Amino acid sequence: IIVNLDMEGVDGLRICSQLKSMEQTRQTPVLIIVDPGDHQRLLRGLDIGVNDYLIRPLDRQELLARVSTQIRRHRYTEQLRTSLRTSMEMAITDPLTGLYNRRYLESHLSHLITHAVNRGKLLSVLTLDVDFFKAVNDTHGHDAGDRVLQELAARLRAAVRSSDLACRTGGEEFVVVLAEADLPTAETVGERVRRMVAAKPFLAAPGCSLTITISLGAASLAGLDDTAEDLLKRADLALYRAKREGRNRVSLSAA
Repeated sequence: IIVNLDMEGVDGLRICSQLKSMEQTRQTPVLIIVDPGDHQRLLRGLDIGVNDYLIRPLDRQELLARVSTQIRRHRYTEQLRTSLRTSMEMAITDPLTGLYNRRYLESHLSHLITHAVNRGKLLSVLTLDVDFFKAVNDTHGHDAGDRVLQELAARLRAAVRSSDLACRTGGEEFVVVLAEADLPTAETVGERVRRMVAAKPFLAAPGCSLTITISLGAASLAGLDDTAEDLLKRADLALYRAKREGRNRVSLSAA
């Protein structure tokens, strides 16, 4: 963006300030045009954050060179920013499903528990596992298994709130952290997820539709000394009970 500081009836510096303060244009290069000797406004412009300047009389080749330099720098900066954002996302998300990964769950669940305890809030977790998933891989191949997991993640996202934390912790295992939810609420959410998974066949491969079910375990915060490990262990024990009792069901923690 090229701003002439001598526009009639317009404060060019104010325009520059607005451009650098708005989210849409904050990273856009701004070049100002000033008169010779107008050092005060030039310094103010640089303080505001303009990227470069030209002094009258303008030289066409200098203008092209400075604009080209700013565009190259902007593109390079955007590439770096995109690369950093991608690296950060890869560090905390599961590449197959797009859900958060185990590392993110382990680093954030303790903070969520501390936050809930300090404010007297409720917190519950659901652990879930795909029933007979090994048979899917063995019979139809790992590509089909991957498509089942991707579709399962999509249905899981649709069944929980945006404020809930949905993670793939490994293989066919998933965890959902439910903010401000007691055990009956966790059971209700678990049943909703279970029904959404079982209600419609999964397209595992062209012409291959599979009926998939899941088993779930639910647990809630039990006291001030409860830890992330304790909470997940109780949910896992409930999940194992759901599998022992026939699968495709939600089992609640005894604690």
